Amino acid sequence: MSEKPRRTSSISGSVGSAVGWEYGGYYLDIPHPERGGIYYACRYDAGTRAVRRRSLRTADGEEARQALVALVSAAPARSAEECALPGEVLTVHVLEAYLNGHATTIASESQAARAIEIVIAYLREGAKELAAPVSFWKPSRQLDLARFCHERYSHSAAYIDRTLSVLGAALNDAAAIKMRVDPLGRPVEGALVAHVPKIVYQRVRISRELKIAPPRKGGFVPSMVEMAKFIDAVQTPHLKRWVILALNTWARPEAITDFDPTTQYDRTTGALSLNPPDRIQTNKRRPDIPATRGLAGWLDRWSADDVAAWTKRYGGRPAAPLPLLAYKGKRVKQVKQAVKRIADEAGIPDLTQKSLRAFMNTHVRRLCPRVSREYRSGWLGHTVREGSQTTEHYEGLDFEILEDVALATDFVISELQKLTSTRLFAIEVRLNREELRRIGGTPRSVNALQNRGLNGGRDRDRTCDPYDVNVVLSR
Repeated sequence: MSEKPRRTSSISGSVGSAVGWEYGGYYLDIPHPERGGIYYACRYDAGTRAVRRRSLRTADGEEARQALVALVSAAPARSAEECALPGEVLTVHVLEAYLNGHATTIASESQAARAIEIVIAYLREGAKELAAPVSFWKPSRQLDLARFCHERYSHSAAYIDRTLSVLGAALNDAAAIKMRVDPLGRPVEGALVAHVPKIVYQRVRISRELKIAPPRKGGFVPSMVEMAKFIDAVQTPHLKRWVILALNTWARPEAITDFDPTTQYDRTTGALSLNPPDRIQTNKRRPDIPATRGLAGWLDRWSADDVAAWTKRYGGRPAAPLPLLAYKGKRVKQVKQAVKRIADEAGIPDLTQKSLRAFMNTHVRRLCPRVSREYRSGWLGHTVREGSQTTEHYEGLDFEILEDVALATDFVISELQKLTSTRLFAIEVRLNREELRRIGGTPRSVNALQNRGLNGGRDRDRTCDPYDVNVVLSR
């Protein structure tokens, strides 16, 4: 069946007009000249026997041509056979599609946007090839980008690694078959490019090639003394709550600020679901874990305190659940800058909001050697290695297998309590002989904890009770 003839505007063919100009199966038209002469990208749809249009928001013919080329060049292919080759798709179109698409769904959206700015700056100023295709990103070009970042911005190997990771994520996203938008704004399932180069430069290789300092493995992990010093420097009530939540859950910062005990805490079973009911699980998985005894006590205390404060101020009970983390009457969305400011003032500049997660994992490993790495991985929400006998427990709702991690968490916090004046428990928490044996925990003296944070000095107080059963492990 022949295609229906196009209908163009009354100014078609006029001097300087781009009406009728075609590219990639689409053409330009001005269907409403009385509305300012705005150009539209058009295509006849044989299925509906109608012309579909999308405004290009310009009345300039040359700008309209460029806009149409950009739209079609970044259009998804409906099948693998139709996908463009890496040499036919511009990098800037891939980066723009990623920034307007998947990047909007991740917590590190601002970091991704900054990384894309750096990549575009390299194409424009370093490589002087702003129109570089996807095939441009061979290993030699990746190294050249790394060198540009270090020389131009003095970026560390870790920061350069993150920039290259964003570039790799954008390239991989372009090659993924998924729902996208075609040039006319309709949803279609397809990919932008058939295949993409692999990013081969990571932080260790970057530091070796550029002869710059290698990143610290695992990042900064505070000692017991440093963490106690930071905690005592925290004065704001909502930040104190955030610290308690971070120590007891080991959760990522955004999971802590999202936490709502009314929907994510079951007081009957003691289960904490770190993933809110309306959030889809992503690669940053939020697990179900048992509430520690210390956190269970705080959640009950905070609930009672908040209701009492509301009743005193307004003369009645609140009609809706109160936010757990609130500042000046508003829900707290992030604490990154506040944590960094307090850490700097306390003389611990390397400590960030993510350091508490690393602190708990590291100190449970050191102080509670019988708590397996596999259990700690499940608590952290990390993917358990394929073939693991306990993988099924992490995939389902059975959180009880992580009970030993909860015991170890209470134990480490009780040891930390010996060094800080800030109250870390709302109730008295004791671990009995059997519980200490299960996790391999042995309470240490304050001197031992102060000596390099963990090691050296006497391993524990000399006592006739080797498991310190009669010692209260928290104040």
